[in-house]
This record gives sequence, C-alpha cells and structure tokens, in this order.
Amino acid sequence: MLFLIFVVLVIPSGCKDDGAYQVYQSRPGHRLSLKLPDGSSVLLNSNSILKVPHGYHKDSRKVILLGAAFFTVAPGSVFPFVVESTDIKASTMGASFFARAYPHESGRQIEVTAGNLKVEKSYHSESDNKAEFLLPGEMVMLNRTVDLMEKEKYAITERQSWLMGQLKFNNVGFPKVLEILEDWYGVPFEIIGEKKLNHNFSADFTNQPLERVLKVLCLSAHCDFKIEDGKAILEAN
Repeated sequence: MLFLIFVVLVIPSGCKDDGAYQVYQSRPGHRLSLKLPDGSSVLLNSNSILKVPHGYHKDSRKVILLGAAFFTVAPGSVFPFVVESTDIKASTMGASFFARAYPHESGRQIEVTAGNLKVEKSYHSESDNKAEFLLPGEMVMLNRTVDLMEKEKYAITERQSWLMGQLKFNNVGFPKVLEILEDWYGVPFEIIGEKKLNHNFSADFTNQPLERVLKVLCLSAHCDFKIEDGKAILEAN
C-alpha cells in the first residue's frame, strides 16, 4: 500500500468566441477559475463548458453550463443570476452554489452553500413543474428519465473539501477510488483487466490534475492509463 501527499496548484485555461457567447472549457482532469463581468466567480470543474453571452450584465446575467461548476454570485445587480443547463435551471440575486449537469450523466444536481436559490426544470413536465427554493445545506437532484426532482439535505463540509481541492483516500478499495474520481473530476472511466485491479489505496492530494492522481494510483496498482476523448482508460499490467 502506497501513501503519498501532494500539494500543487494547476489552473489551465481555455476560452474561445463562438459569436454569441464567450465559451470557457476546462480540459478533462483540470479545473478552471473564472471571474465574470459583474464580479461573480466560477470554479469550472474538469471536463466542463460554460457559455457566457457577450451581453452579459447589460440586459441579463444568464449563463449556460454543460458539466459542473461552483458559482459565487455577486449581489447588487438588478438582474437575477441564472444558470441554465440540460433539464434544469437555477436563479438567484446572490448565493453560492454547486451545479452538476454533465451530458454523459442522466442525473442533475444543485447544492446551496450560502444564500438562497430557486431551482426548476428547464423543460415542461407532464407531472410536476413546481419550483424548489433552497437554503444552505439543501440540494436538489433531478432525473428527467423518470421526470423526478427531489429536495434533500446534504453536508456542506463535503462540498467545502471539494472547493479546496482536498481529495483523501485512506485504505480505499480500487473500485470505490474510481467511483470517487469519476464523480470528483466528471470524467467517465473505462477499465481493462478490472479483476486484476483489487488493491487498496491511501493518498492525499490537494488541487491536483487527474493525470497526477492516476499516475500515483497506477504506480500502486500496477496499471497504465491514458486520457482521451474526455474519458480515462486504465489497463492492468
């Protein structure tokens, strides 16, 4: 069993103009920190896209998210801040919240850490179009396949660890490690020779890209990895 501690800050950048929007895209395994014109800040998770219209803060504060991000919304504007994604929409005059809506995942998730937030389906539901109003420590999970949106409680400390980039494993089995990494980085995994990968793993990482984590993981578990087409592929030696 290998135990290591790494502390490195890596913030890559990716931005392009597609005409109507300024498009920010984070690479698989990397996060991207952004500051919007109204003073709001965004921590864009790995493998995610944020579209910000060129007229942002002039006639609205609406952005489009494909992936996951943490938003700290600046108050004081006459316009509500709106995040719209596949199947779900959130709006607030000032709050801090996490939103997750990856195209390759069926579920959608929004958590509030500060302020209050209105969450609703971005499509017309045949059964229920009622909005949910969230306070700190509350979250919404949505699955359009079954047309169900549920409000629940969650532990804010877990999201705070994610914000600080503190990823910790203490004698965790290999399948669970991959489950955590897939959730943490928003990158799907493909495993070749899974039966050979039965090690337990211990390590602490702070603000590490996925490549660094997988390098240490494969050193312990005797596997090779590559990241391509937005997916992590691991193969046992």
